[in-house]
Amino acid sequence: MMIGKFQRIAFKTMAAALMISCVSSSAFALDCKQVRLLTQAYFKMHFTYTEFNDELSKRSLELFLRSWDPGKLYFLQSDVDRFERDYATKIDDAVNRADCSFIDDIVGTYGKRFEDTQKAINEAVAATHDFSVDEYMEVDRKKMPWAKTPQEIGERWRKRVKFQVLQLRETITDAAKIKEKMAKRMDLMRKQHKKTSSDQVMGIFLNAFASALDPHSDYMSPDDLEDFRINTRLSLEGIGAVLRSEDGFTTIQSLVPGGAAAQSGKVKVDDKIIAVAQINDAPVDVIDMDLRDVVKLIRGKQGTEVKLTLVREEKGSNVQLQVALKRQKVQLTDRAAKSKVRVVQVGEGAEARDMKVGVIALPSFYMDFEGRQNKQKDFKSSSADMLREIDAMKKQGVEALVVDLRNNGGGSLDEAINVSGLFIKTGPVVQIRASDGSNFVQDDKDPSVAWDGPLTVIINRQSASASEIFAGAIQDYGRGLIVGDTHTFGKGTVQNLHDVSDKLGAIKVTISKFYRPSGSSTQLRGVESDIVFPDLMDQLEMGEKFYDYALPWEKIKDSDYKNLGAVSPFLTKLKEVSAARVAADEGFKLVAEDIKTYKDGEIERSRISLREKSAKEKAAEKAKLEKRSGGKKKGKSEAGDDETEIPLIDDYMLQESLRVTADYAALRSGKNLSKVSIPEVVKAQKQRQAQEKKALKPKT
Repeated sequence: MMIGKFQRIAFKTMAAALMISCVSSSAFALDCKQVRLLTQAYFKMHFTYTEFNDELSKRSLELFLRSWDPGKLYFLQSDVDRFERDYATKIDDAVNRADCSFIDDIVGTYGKRFEDTQKAINEAVAATHDFSVDEYMEVDRKKMPWAKTPQEIGERWRKRVKFQVLQLRETITDAAKIKEKMAKRMDLMRKQHKKTSSDQVMGIFLNAFASALDPHSDYMSPDDLEDFRINTRLSLEGIGAVLRSEDGFTTIQSLVPGGAAAQSGKVKVDDKIIAVAQINDAPVDVIDMDLRDVVKLIRGKQGTEVKLTLVREEKGSNVQLQVALKRQKVQLTDRAAKSKVRVVQVGEGAEARDMKVGVIALPSFYMDFEGRQNKQKDFKSSSADMLREIDAMKKQGVEALVVDLRNNGGGSLDEAINVSGLFIKTGPVVQIRASDGSNFVQDDKDPSVAWDGPLTVIINRQSASASEIFAGAIQDYGRGLIVGDTHTFGKGTVQNLHDVSDKLGAIKVTISKFYRPSGSSTQLRGVESDIVFPDLMDQLEMGEKFYDYALPWEKIKDSDYKNLGAVSPFLTKLKEVSAARVAADEGFKLVAEDIKTYKDGEIERSRISLREKSAKEKAAEKAKLEKRSGGKKKGKSEAGDDETEIPLIDDYMLQESLRVTADYAALRSGKNLSKVSIPEVVKAQKQRQAQEKKALKPKT
């Protein structure tokens, strides 16, 4: 069973892709009677919901309206008020009697409003815009109210067109050509609107209904299903980024280690893609574009280049940047477990000594399923690679081990169990509960243990799914420390893809939940750290709890497991010492400044400036971004490809994890805590201070 980021996010992103598709499918025949049958199919399988009720009716209406108008550029507040009055608690009854007149009403109103906006759009395209004034386009659609008047709609379109013109001015200097290009773009939008078929309309409603059940249940038309299968086969090709669509924006959900985006060091999780350009071509605005069409623009032949225009929340405000990436295929070896031995100095004076701490970075829980199926002797897997790295570090005399799960989005459930088994003897690793209440416990049955010494696991908000199963098991067994962000992502549900027919596509339904050996669900809350370090990512709206209508956290009966008690006797002291160290650490002081700036910059993050920056401002902004992502250095992956790595001096979370692990190892061995330092960090800090001092020295 795959529960990893590629499957999980691929399903999730397809949910948001059902906007107004420009592709008509004559083979797809979906009517209201079939909509009723399909909704009933969801209720037969869904983990929580067994019938269409008023609450699901309200949610379905909200999501259906958002699907048609994510940018709030068409519907008026009066339209929304009427829809809520007439349909909010009645959609369930209407669907159950196969009456879809409410869909006809909503879509008909949308069509009228679409036509009403055309005059304002044409005027905005023909206008001469002033790019020297300070004005902004709102990008936080959730906080943006519906427009009360047609004039408000017209003003939103004026800013929207001005934004697109501003993008085109990056590559086109002739104002007449820009207007011509904008006119063609708006004409294409009108043609796409006219191509929307009744089948697609029903499909959009079904997807809104499915998303009302939970964030991971979806409906896929035959075209969408075929696209999903293509994306699954090609999931590691292209720029190496997993995308999602939310409120009309295509956003970087995660980066594939070893992929072009990760290697560049210039693309970050939660960046919004607002334009895509083939090299030497003008950028194409992709705000409110169907996710499937955005993917088609980004996807291309291996070795060719694509240029992304990104909007990033940077120190309290939004900044724009362009990143050119070369499309490539990511090899399995690029995301394999890798280890490094770090030296931590413990003690002072004559008592000082070097302690070797092994660090294993595990980017995903991977397995060569084809190799296993063909019974290859040494097929690739994360557990086999982890075992190899552990054995190699044991030969180097490591006294403690750190497993780095930051940004690990999951992978194979079997591998989550196998990797857990490297650190525990035998016992339950995960419980799975079905919609009928039945429980299935999956155990580690191998009594061998690869590492029984001090263990620390680093997590962040991007540690998800299989990562949460592993971290939860380590914590429940009291086998090791969990450190990092407040908690992991919180994705603790399992989905099943059910093919309906060639003409009706497929439905994906949440059918079960994951629970830890202790009975606590990983859903919504994720796995909480024993020791929390300050981190800007911890402030972002990232994780299951920020999804609309996520299923709740639950606790069931615990399984038959034994807490080894290897952590609890030392945890209070470790927290106390780490907190004092973090408070005095210069690196974490910088993190605290970033967090404060982020919290203070809520208004600036919700909008994009429509003022054209001067060449000097662009250069300064570029330098600032490079400095903020600085410290990146090029290395070589096992496949020989370049990749980026954050130097230890800039990785404050890893630094403190190493110090905490050294403290933990000392306490376990019965020694008192004393000064802890990392020699290579101290050396690098002295070199940096010397360079800064030299730079400040006045020239004679």
